[in-house]
Amino acid sequence: MLAVPRWTSSPSARRLVWPALGLLLAVLAVVETAIDETFRFPLVTALPGVAVGAVVALCTRAPGAAALAGALSVLGNYALGTPGPGGAQLIGMAVLVGHAAAVLPVRRGLRAAAVATLVVVAAGIAFGPSTWEGVFYLVVTATAWAVGALVRQSHQRSLELQSLAARLAGQQEAVAGAAVVAERARIAREVHDSVAHAVSVMVLQMGGLRRLLPDHPEAQEVLLGLERLGRESVDEMRRVVGILRDRADGDTAPPPSLSRLDAVVAELRAGGMPVELVVTGEPAELPPLVDVSAVRVVQEALCNVVRHAGAAATRVEVAWTPRRVTVTVTDDGRSRVPQPPAAPGGHGQLHMRERVAVAGGDLSVGPVRGGGYRVRAGFPVPAPVSAPAVVGA
Repeated sequence: MLAVPRWTSSPSARRLVWPALGLLLAVLAVVETAIDETFRFPLVTALPGVAVGAVVALCTRAPGAAALAGALSVLGNYALGTPGPGGAQLIGMAVLVGHAAAVLPVRRGLRAAAVATLVVVAAGIAFGPSTWEGVFYLVVTATAWAVGALVRQSHQRSLELQSLAARLAGQQEAVAGAAVVAERARIAREVHDSVAHAVSVMVLQMGGLRRLLPDHPEAQEVLLGLERLGRESVDEMRRVVGILRDRADGDTAPPPSLSRLDAVVAELRAGGMPVELVVTGEPAELPPLVDVSAVRVVQEALCNVVRHAGAAATRVEVAWTPRRVTVTVTDDGRSRVPQPPAAPGGHGQLHMRERVAVAGGDLSVGPVRGGGYRVRAGFPVPAPVSAPAVVGA
């Protein structure tokens, strides 16, 4: 398909460009013949120039054939007894060659220019008064083809720049969306680090205070209610913070859960790490804080296996009982991939202990006899309880 350069912005105006140019060249050819006082050729000798103007008006339909037709017009000049094309006719012939070079593929445009040049050169040698007529037209044709090729190159670069601008606009939208998501994640981390940690410490302190008051059941009941309220507040805050971590497409990412632990294991298997997942017992519904903490412990333990044991064979166990759920991650200590250098000053165990403590669980980590390492975390599975009685004044 031909890609005609857009000389004007209006489609209707673009359709009139070539007919107007052809009419102008035809009129100039007639005027040129009429006012010529040197040769005084009859007006009929302007017909080749008028024919070239008509070809220019229709050149958009078949650019290659139009360039050849313009070259053949010189035969009409020689047949009418003139020494060659006039100025207006010569300009029209050059325009036809340049237009073919601008809108046709490079090889086809070059072939059209070469054929048109050969026709005029051969006609000039055979019928012209001098062979220099053909050489002169060769220069004109080469110049016209070069200008047309430059126009074509400029048009192609314009299209490429438009495409690049569209891609850049899309990338800018993607970067802006990623920046929004990153900012939401940063705010979520700040909220978690400041508020969740403070509330969690308060819950732990109230638990310690409750254990120090064995002889005050009413105070213990109040403190137990405050502990429960504190954990529920942390859970609610985590759900609210989750809104800030929405995906860019508007869908909310599902929170981590032991029910989706197989997806975590599948990602590591896809990366070449041999991981076995074993679930025993009847799964129960967990509070969000406990559910998320259990999954985070498993993820941190698996990351430590990759970091320190070189993706050793690992077994992930989830054991359910009516009042407790235990997650265990054990590796055999035999590296399957080259072990990267250990990162200095890791805080993985500290973070795991904080998470487990906030959720009311316990954590044990350490080496396994015979090689390997084990991380085990146990969490209580709360049973439905009635609200604590209000202590009267």
